[in-house]
Amino acid sequence: MSDPLLTAAETEEAALLKELELNPTFQRLRTVRQVIALLGGASKDSDLATEAKPNPTPTTQFPRTLRLRLTKRQDVEDAAVHHLTKTGRRASSGELFSVMRSKGIIIGGAVPSKTLASTLSTSDRFNNIRELGGYGLEEWGDSAGPSVEMKNVTDDKSTTSSQITGEPASSPFETKDQNNGSW
Repeated sequence: MSDPLLTAAETEEAALLKELELNPTFQRLRTVRQVIALLGGASKDSDLATEAKPNPTPTTQFPRTLRLRLTKRQDVEDAAVHHLTKTGRRASSGELFSVMRSKGIIIGGAVPSKTLASTLSTSDRFNNIRELGGYGLEEWGDSAGPSVEMKNVTDDKSTTSSQITGEPASSPFETKDQNNGSW
């Protein structure tokens, strides 16, 4: 009868070794140790379980399904670009913070939403115009975003009730200027 604790530990060891196999630094370490062994030198830390089972052909390429994560900043920027492109409009840092959480990107710092805002504000891929709705892609310039612009274009071409009835757009008896809201 086998010990369940030993079985669990061996299973965990196998899972950790499998995960280490995907790490490029670990792959380089394994290759260097193989070179040292071939040249007759003694490798340090030879008590690692990986030394007992050397890999004769070290893997230098990642499987296609594994995405190489370069930096958390790049992950944050890519997720924000994806969201802004998909929605076609600017987004507040709070909205983008929710997007990051839904994608499993953990933002650290004392106030994570401020950390996210700082990351986006210092990136050259975004600009922040509060009056237009917050963060947008730099290529949008000073606009609210492509979907908002398209909505405004359609709204500008829509027919108003005064065009149908032939009546003036404002009554001559009104004392408030409808264009700027002043009396």
